[in-house]
Order: sequence, then C-alpha cells, then structure tokens
Amino acid sequence: MKKTNRSVPHSALPFLLGMLSVVGLYVITHLWQLTFFSVFADEAIYIRWAQLILDDWKQYLFFALNDGKTPLFIWMLAAAQSWSTDQLLAGRLVSVLGGGVQLLATWLILRQLKLKRLTQLLGVLLVVVLPFWFTYHRLAVMDGWLTAWLSLSFWAALNIADAPPKNRVRWVLLAGVTYGLALWTKLPALFFGPVFLVVPFLHKEQKFRLNQLIRLWWPYVASAGVGLLIFATLRLVPGFGQLFSRGQDFSYTFSEVLAGRWTESFANMVRFTSYFGAYLTWPILVLIFAGLFSARERRRVGLLILSALVFLIPFVVLGKVVHPRYLLPAALFLTIAAVTSMESLVDRCRTAIQHGHVAWVGIAILIALLTGQVFTYAVLFMSTFIFTPDNTPFVPADRQQYLEEWSSGHGIIQTVALLDRLTEDHSVAVATEGRFGTLPDGLLLYFHGQDVSNLYIEGTGQYPVKSLPEFFVERAKNFDQALLVANSHRMEISLPSTQLVAQFCRPNNAPCLQVWDVTLLVKAQPSSHTP
Repeated sequence: MKKTNRSVPHSALPFLLGMLSVVGLYVITHLWQLTFFSVFADEAIYIRWAQLILDDWKQYLFFALNDGKTPLFIWMLAAAQSWSTDQLLAGRLVSVLGGGVQLLATWLILRQLKLKRLTQLLGVLLVVVLPFWFTYHRLAVMDGWLTAWLSLSFWAALNIADAPPKNRVRWVLLAGVTYGLALWTKLPALFFGPVFLVVPFLHKEQKFRLNQLIRLWWPYVASAGVGLLIFATLRLVPGFGQLFSRGQDFSYTFSEVLAGRWTESFANMVRFTSYFGAYLTWPILVLIFAGLFSARERRRVGLLILSALVFLIPFVVLGKVVHPRYLLPAALFLTIAAVTSMESLVDRCRTAIQHGHVAWVGIAILIALLTGQVFTYAVLFMSTFIFTPDNTPFVPADRQQYLEEWSSGHGIIQTVALLDRLTEDHSVAVATEGRFGTLPDGLLLYFHGQDVSNLYIEGTGQYPVKSLPEFFVERAKNFDQALLVANSHRMEISLPSTQLVAQFCRPNNAPCLQVWDVTLLVKAQPSSHTP
C-alpha cells in the first residue's frame, strides 16, 4: 500500500516555526508577572460583578446592564473566578486568552487578504508587541475581547465574497454571530456596523452602479442584521432599559453636538491621533501613510484607513469621555494597513534596486530604521510595564487613571495583606471611600470565597469622605477595630496623625491610599438605638 506523506512541506516549515515562536513570545510576555500591575478600577468592578454572579446568579446574571454594560465579558470572568483562588490573575487570564484569539484572527485576516507569509508573521508579531495590543491583553477589561470578536467578524465577512454560492450563507452567519458576540461584550461594537459596507471593496476593484451595489451589499447587511438580532435578544431581560442609561456620561447627545459641541471634534481628532502615535508608534503611522503612495496597495490601504475612521467617527463627534482603550478596535485596521504598506514598499524597493535605481536604497534603509524603531520602543514599553509598571510611558489620560488617580489600585494588595494580619486575632470593620470601583471593590474581590466572619467592608458612598455614615457606625460598634480606607486628597475627616495606620503613595507625587484607625471615632458616636 502506498503511504501518504503527511509531513509539513519544506517551504511551510520556516513559517510554522516562526509562528510558533511568536505564539511562545506572546505566552511569555503576557503571563510574566501578570498581577504585578496594580488592579484598575474597572477591573475591580467587573471581577466583583462576576463574583456576585457566582454567589447568586439568578439575581446578578444580568447585573451589568444596570451600568450600561452588556454581560458576555462578565460571564467569562465568572467562569474564570470559579476555578481560581487568585481573583485578579483569573480575571486577567481571560484577557490573555482574548489576545490569543486576536493573534489567530489577525493571521486569518492577513491570509485571506493574500499577503505573503512573512507579512502574516509580521502582522501577528505586531499584535504581540505593540503597546496598544499588549496593554489591553494584560488587563481584565472588555476591549480586548471586543476587538477579538470584531476581528473574527471582519475575517468571516472577507470570506463572503470568495466563498462559492452554496457556502456563502455559512460565512454570512459566522460574521453575524461573531458580530453579535461583540455586541454582547461591549456596546461600541455598534460603531462597527458600517464597516460591513466597506468590506466587499477590499476584493472588488471595479466601479458599481446603485443596483449593483445593492446586490453586492446584501450579504454583508444580512451579517450585520444577524448580529443586531442577537443583540436584540437582550430585550427579553428586564434590565435592558438601563443599557443606554449611562450614555450621556461618556458622549454628547446629537442635540448638544448641533448646539455647538461639534467644535470639540477637532480636539478629539488631535488627541486620538496622539493615542495611536503613542501606542501603535509614530513609525507605524508613517508607514501607513506611505502606503497611500504605493501604486499596488494604495486602494486597499485607503479602505483599511476608511474602516478605522468609520469606527472612530462617532467617538470623534460625540465623545465626551473617551479613554484610549475605547479605540482599540480601530487598531485592527491600522495594524493590517501597516503591514500591507510594508509589504508593498519592500517589494517596490526590491524591484527598483534590481533595476539599478540606487535612490531606492535610501528608502529601503529608512523603512528598516522605522521598523527597528517600532520594535525598540515596543520592547522598552513591554519591559517597563512588566518590571517597573510605575514608569510605564502611558499617554497622560492613561497615566492618570492607571497610576495616579483614585482609579489606580496602588496600595490595594498591601491593604488586603494588612487586613489579613489584623483579622487573625480580632474583628475589623472597614469603611472605604466611594461605593464601588477601586474602593471598595478592589478590596472585596480579594476576600471572595474566604472566611470573613472577622471582617466587614463597606463603601461610604462619599468622595470626598467628610464623615462616617450612620449605617457603618452602627454595625462597626460590634467589631473590635474600625478602619477607614481613603485617598489622601479626598480625606476630609480631621484625625490626628497617630491614627494613620498605613499609607501607600502613588508615583509622580500623586495622592496616597491611606488606612486610618477610626475605632475611637466610631465608639464616640452615640447609637441610634439608644433611648
């Protein structure tokens, strides 16, 4: 009997080894000291919601809707929390897994666009090392998985045009289902919808009349419709009405825009460009721009830039509070545009040099220098993030929320250790600044599933903290010691310095997390039950 040779073709072996090396690099860089970076406010909130689901899923399964969030990511966190005793590690591993899906999706997209294997390898490598991807694949926030689902939807949509008619429906459904999962992960997936109308032109180069466009677009419109139908199933949940309740906290209404808020769009464009320059690197943006002058790939690069803009425009026009991570899905198109441009430019340089055009040698050297600068900066960013996170070169908006402001979790793990020591021999009641977020959720998440008979943690709901609320004082009287955890710039109760138990200061002379002993203050207040 004749044997079938199932070995890997020799020509594919270097690519396979390269891809395995990139995946190995991803695993090492994304798991190394994964919990060393302090917990961030949104991480604390999401992990606490997940823990509440584990405690009482009937009440809390769709609790995220009350804060304007769709629930899929919280469910993933709940699944992870159920098998791990390290709560923050479990939460961040969910995002690391999402980053792995992103690597796969990026490779599938580049292959579907018929880019060279070396280009595919480069694109996946950029997803591993570029700060934009690296940061949000290591934090337990929704944006990594949102982008992964959208990337899979984009890949499936690319396959619609190439698939035989009998197989087209399955690609339409796959694009729609993954789009629906993106919508169930985070609401800004709605802004991806118009990208479906751009996708077919990445294949077709001819011009179309209106009736031809309708025939061309209908499968992609159907995909978007499937996704929206999946999203609409949330209407069956009683809390659906709350899903859009917090929209005005982050965006202007159309009436506000028409009344003059549109003038802030220019400032948003400048700020967003600086985000991409910092986290995708400026050389990447230069290479994307250079691709617009490459005859072979000018059209495709332009369409990818258009896809990014389609997603970004609502943020530009309506954005009131837009953190860099909200823009991560646009990085998909820009990363693909960058490697597409590089492949085209390198091929053009090679051809020109072979024909004796010496001037192109200088362009080739410039491309090499820009590429080297990208990876040099990426390695610097990653190593700083892993080993000395307080020095990570974030943009100002991220530096404030991750390192300097109340949202930073500096001191949380130390406070947890302090409470563990104190509750070994006596009971402790802890009041915290705020009602949710870094405090008290950042503390509560570490005690989930543990014996807390000696510990009571409650948020005061105040920021700044001006007094101890009556509900806390009444319960704290039954404990041996009472503590107050607050940020130094939000602490307005006058206490002697001798009652400061511990202080954990943030970098750059930012406010400190303080732990105060308020036992005497609690005992001095008369009970409301006293006749």
